[in-house]
Amino acid sequence: MRTFDYRHLPRDLFDGKAGNANVRLYEDRGKLEALKATHADALQALRAQAHFDNVDASTRIEGLYIGAERTKELLAGAEPKDETESQVVGYSKALALIEDNADEFDLNTASVLAFYEALYAHRNLGRKSRYRKKDYLYVQVDGHMQAMPVSPITAFETPLVFGGACDALAEAFNADACSPLILNAVFTVDFLCIRPFEEGNGRISRLFADLMLVKAGFDVARYVSIDRIAEESGMGYYDALNSCVEGWDRRRNDYTPYVRYWLDVVHAAYQKLFSVLENSDSARAMGKSDRVRAFVRSADKPVSKRDIREALPDISEATIENALGAMVKAGEAEKVGAGRATAYRWRLKQES
Repeated sequence: MRTFDYRHLPRDLFDGKAGNANVRLYEDRGKLEALKATHADALQALRAQAHFDNVDASTRIEGLYIGAERTKELLAGAEPKDETESQVVGYSKALALIEDNADEFDLNTASVLAFYEALYAHRNLGRKSRYRKKDYLYVQVDGHMQAMPVSPITAFETPLVFGGACDALAEAFNADACSPLILNAVFTVDFLCIRPFEEGNGRISRLFADLMLVKAGFDVARYVSIDRIAEESGMGYYDALNSCVEGWDRRRNDYTPYVRYWLDVVHAAYQKLFSVLENSDSARAMGKSDRVRAFVRSADKPVSKRDIREALPDISEATIENALGAMVKAGEAEKVGAGRATAYRWRLKQES
């Protein structure tokens, strides 16, 4: 039966690019801690947008599509119409557990099951085991067309194997045996190879990864969506995971591809956050409409309303729409695309 010892991870995970990326993230963490005292209001304003982006992006990563506007309605309290929409609401509730009460959750199976039950709270789960009932060698990754090979752990073994992995994780994490960032990535691979549930494994694993980040002091996901960055990487997320699983059942797999991917994604989240905070510093003395105008003017490509909302989270959508309309009317900017693909491009290049 597969067992785990996270106190002694392969040394090559801490060398070269992965090692440098790990050190870089500790620098990112220190920089954010220094900014918290001077940017408390700006950071608070970012939290709602980050929550929405995490829910919206995670839904699409799993191949479920309901549209950003409908997602907003559901998060605002609209009644779900079907199974997919119910899961969107459930994911939002599970995410809120981490955002608001991370200290109440340990790195154990109880926390994983709490996230699972929040995700599927609309179902009558009863008292039966939440763990999967099927045995398999190859599965689809939560709706994604590319199959992910997993080890031949039987359904009967799953609770014991997964419980052992969580116990080993908590032991290594609490003992500070290695970088929690690298430990996070390694455990995610193991989680998805064990595949403890019939469905929802991708989302639950990302929720648990967020919990680990917060507990390790890397709370960037409170302000910038890591799921959104993973979504924007296209096949990068699945390619990195699938590159780590060959030989997993024989302990001969290589975790390096996903470790590097994960460290780069978290660093990208920090860089995005620092950019937003820097823009807010330079724009403090400007009116909100002027800030929208400045953002469109300085962009090196057409920008959408979503781009503007993410960069200027304290400005309402109505103000953004009014500012864009005024710019188009004045001939300063022009629309490109149509419908959901609508973006805005600065026209007066001679003023730039």
